[in-house]
Amino acid sequence: MAGRRSRCRRRRKVRRRIVAAAAGVAILIAAAAGWAYWFFSGDGFRRALESEATAWIGVPVHIGAAGARFLPRLAVELRDVRVGDPARLTLARLELAADLRALLAGRIENADVLVSNSGIDMPLPFSLPEPRDANAAGAALPPVRIVSIRSIALRDARLRSRGREIVVSAESALNGATLALRRFDAETGQTRLTANGVVELSPRVDARVNATANRLDMDELLALAAAFTPEPADDRAAGPGARISAGITAAEATAGTVRMRQFATDLTVDGDTIALNHLDFKMFSGRYEGSASARLSAPLSATLEARIADLDVAELAAFGGAPDTITGRLSGAGTFTGSGADVAQLMRRARGNATASIVDGSIKRLRLVRTVVLFFGRPAPQAEEATDHFDRLDATFSLATRILHAQTFSLRSTDADMVGTGTLSLDTDALNGRADVMLSERLSAQAGTDLYRYAREGNRVVLPASIGGTLAAPRLTIDAAAAVRRGLRNEFERRMKDLLEGLGR
Repeated sequence: MAGRRSRCRRRRKVRRRIVAAAAGVAILIAAAAGWAYWFFSGDGFRRALESEATAWIGVPVHIGAAGARFLPRLAVELRDVRVGDPARLTLARLELAADLRALLAGRIENADVLVSNSGIDMPLPFSLPEPRDANAAGAALPPVRIVSIRSIALRDARLRSRGREIVVSAESALNGATLALRRFDAETGQTRLTANGVVELSPRVDARVNATANRLDMDELLALAAAFTPEPADDRAAGPGARISAGITAAEATAGTVRMRQFATDLTVDGDTIALNHLDFKMFSGRYEGSASARLSAPLSATLEARIADLDVAELAAFGGAPDTITGRLSGAGTFTGSGADVAQLMRRARGNATASIVDGSIKRLRLVRTVVLFFGRPAPQAEEATDHFDRLDATFSLATRILHAQTFSLRSTDADMVGTGTLSLDTDALNGRADVMLSERLSAQAGTDLYRYAREGNRVVLPASIGGTLAAPRLTIDAAAAVRRGLRNEFERRMKDLLEGLGR
């Protein structure tokens, strides 16, 4: 009995010691937590962070308030962070959670970062310092090294530059100098874009992403690109600009008043150069394929390579302000370049060469050819009615000073074929050209005897004509003087032939 009571007393003593030890540990943890909370929330920690951040990036950093939490893991929260004087980077809330053991060893590992309601005015007055090589002789290690960040959440960051603004949200992860974009959302004007990809942060920003947008406004994107392109002085200070490669698709896109559907391209931005390769979209009920590139530094310059297929010419003419003038399906290809102080001057100075074909179409007042011929001749029995239809129109042309120069064009129709040269002013829609109108054999046979005698070549009447008027109201006029000269030549040749045949007898 005495032994049993002794064992019980020993057990009670052990339990009391365990409870006392546990209480002591709890008191120590509470004291440590209280001290840590006081340290992280106090001005000493905030000022230390301000000092370290200022020394790291080289511009003043102000932190309005700092706090901490310990569950479920250690996290530091900063509010009202302002960088620069005046502030060009503002963070309403910045929260960093990291593994405690690594943090005590001077490393940030498996961290979670949340940035809310930030504003960034470009260009920033600083650039991120280059990573320091720990193995280099005499290299001083930073007090805290960023090893990996498993999540970076960006909420409603407003990027501003030269009057333009983009609102950005993102979910990403950082491993060394590689930033993995799980999701990136950007909104500007009526454009909303979602992307994912990989961004290398060193030695320069090099992004490779895929993006999908509800719609794209090309004019707005060019303005944004120009707004966010560094000035030459900024470029020298910050080193090489960012390089971005992106595959972009959009259900709809606009350029000026041109609307495009099923838009897709590979976008490359490298410093002040922007390129759209493998550019593909639908417009005017047809398809466009090609590429475009532009240099946004002064002076602006641009190059466009285009291939179009099966465009509705009636839609295109209506868009150009000349409705009900021409129909058909247009295909072609061309290359154009331009440069200037601004976009308007660039368009005025655009130059290039192209080919185009329109099939199965009509031209307003083309029937006048038949009408003019039959005025001098005789309608055949059961003659077909005049028509504006043509089978095919081909042209090779150049563009300079806002004028299209057709080095050669040809038109084939039921009543006549036409071959000539001409110009079209893009500013006034004025037409000016010359052509030979070759009547069909059937229509030539219906021409008057004198007209057939003096104007024929082979079995077809050929009439020299001038082209004038405008795209909306074209005018085809028979060149009487040229017709007389051709008639005299034909008559001379006929008489010489008769004379030689007479001498031969």
